[in-house]
Amino acid sequence: MRWPGSWKSPSAVGLLKGTPINWLLFDKDAALAPVIEQAKQAGLHVAEMASPPAGVALLAGEWPGVAMGRGGGGASAGPTGVPWVDTNSWKIRLELARRPGADIWVDAPPKGARIFASSYRTAIADSAAFGGRWIISLDAQLAAGIADSKADALATWKGIAEAAGFFATRKQWPAYLPEAVVGVVSDFAGDNEFLGQELLNLIGRTNQQYAVLLKTGLTTAALRGLRALIYADAQPPAAGLRKQILDFVSAGGLLITGPKWGVPPGTPAADEHPRYAARTLGKGRLAIAKEVPDDPYVLAQDSALLISHRYELVRFWNGGAVGSYLTVAPDRKRAVAHLLFYADRGPDKASVRIVGRYRKASLWTPDRPEPRPVEMEIQKDAVELHLPAVAQYAAAELEV
Repeated sequence: MRWPGSWKSPSAVGLLKGTPINWLLFDKDAALAPVIEQAKQAGLHVAEMASPPAGVALLAGEWPGVAMGRGGGGASAGPTGVPWVDTNSWKIRLELARRPGADIWVDAPPKGARIFASSYRTAIADSAAFGGRWIISLDAQLAAGIADSKADALATWKGIAEAAGFFATRKQWPAYLPEAVVGVVSDFAGDNEFLGQELLNLIGRTNQQYAVLLKTGLTTAALRGLRALIYADAQPPAAGLRKQILDFVSAGGLLITGPKWGVPPGTPAADEHPRYAARTLGKGRLAIAKEVPDDPYVLAQDSALLISHRYELVRFWNGGAVGSYLTVAPDRKRAVAHLLFYADRGPDKASVRIVGRYRKASLWTPDRPEPRPVEMEIQKDAVELHLPAVAQYAAAELEV
């Protein structure tokens, strides 16, 4: 938690009693020395914001939720009219790919005029569902209300502690592995930073389940189970990487790339697309953009169509502004579908289809210690869950 600068009294440390908060991060302020001493006596770890502890990657993030238009008068929408969602999910996953084993702490203080109790629960779930931890940061009004023991502020504080505690007790979930249909291959840096990183962001917004694949050190095992790869870097791939990707295609995969790939392998195919030339190679296909890809939104949308919606692992109905992350246990006997609803109010009646031959489902929400009942329809190779009214986050735990 980022300690509010207005909490000058050491007695404020008592507000953390019974919560899962174990680290306090302080901005440099000599007046807070007594508070820091009291925190240490209470058994809490402390550090300066500018100097996080060893093993922690401090990530500058966005205040998550539905982005508001200028002046806060309405939701900002993309070209399709779907509300734009700010999320830290792709940043966390990219950082985990770059720094395996690191603890990812997301620094994303509240901002904007529309900050509700639900906004804090969204911030916690938006990081924790994807393997990170949001640094709890209170807006000035909430911090003052908690210090003054105002009922509504204390209720919000209780909800923050409950949400943080929910994820803290589920220590097995972060070890689950992501399920994916498409992998994005890049170094996500330099000339490839904007397109590669924004592509992760926008593919996530389509609810395609994706893998972050760093092109240096890419293993054959990392490609297993994928149906498609996207390679849109400004440079052609190195010889070893090129062979790996073409082996993937020959075995039945799809490669989506641009003219910077180099001389296209395979033979021309009859598939028609206004922006891509199709080729076949072995059992697989290539879709080579006719122009250098420069619009990540278009590339993300095209990828969904080129791969085909029939291969979607997670599909929503009546979900609104949603995000999802499907993970599976190492023994593949359990899976967790993290379902995030970024509007201030969750859906009353949403359904989600999740691919997999599961026979049991439990629906977990941070406000309850036990799973909620959920109606489940078992299909040939998937399950469809008809959700009850939920708030900002729910986790569908599935068993074979």
